Amino acid sequence: MSEPISGNHNDLHDIEIQFEVVTASLEEADIPVEGLFLNADAGFDSKTFRRILYKKRNQC
Repeated sequence: MSEPISGNHNDLHDIEIQFEVVTASLEEADIPVEGLFLNADAGFDSKTFRRILYKKRNQC
């Protein structure tokens, strides 16, 4: 979900920042994020990321 970076990082490295980058890019391209669903593997399943998704859903 991010640019390649050096070092040993898991899927959730800077997830809040990277998710904002992705959703901002979609919105700049006039692609609404409301109603979209995320199909991600188990590496993205965390309480923190679920909170981020919940906040984004409530902003739409």
